[in-house]
Amino acid sequence: MIQKTGFLFLLLFSFFLGLETAYAQKFILLQRGENQKTRLKFEIGENFTYKTKSVDFFVTDRIVDITPAAIILTENVLLPSDITAVEIIDKDPRNITISNFSYLGMGAGVLFLVGTTVNSLYQQGDLSEVGNTIGWPIGLFATGFLISKMKYKTFKHKGKNKIQLVILYED
Repeated sequence: MIQKTGFLFLLLFSFFLGLETAYAQKFILLQRGENQKTRLKFEIGENFTYKTKSVDFFVTDRIVDITPAAIILTENVLLPSDITAVEIIDKDPRNITISNFSYLGMGAGVLFLVGTTVNSLYQQGDLSEVGNTIGWPIGLFATGFLISKMKYKTFKHKGKNKIQLVILYED
């Protein structure tokens, strides 16, 4: 009985010892200046859309591995110094806030127009009231649309913007 317990303990100990290297984290960190709130993280298995010095258009590829010196993609090996821009429109959490704010403006415009139309039809029996207030819903909708165009689209690798390859807990 003691031998089985000792063997089981040794087996579990070696299993948990082997898990340490299995949980190594590797990711690409994009940061604008010193502000830590603007950090974006790309991990292994995610799509990475980038533009390099040699290519003047964006290329999308999947991240296979990250080494201390290079990013290994399914079709390419990429050095961080070669990257000029990274597309972040789907990755940046600030874009969600901008989208929600723009939908709020556009929804308010539509709601104002519908409310004015229903109110005008109910009180006057025609659409005369809508013609007097049409500027407000158009203004609200246009403002929401313009705010939606303010999303962060690319991360440019220049100036204080930096791209770092981070590898944690690896031997």
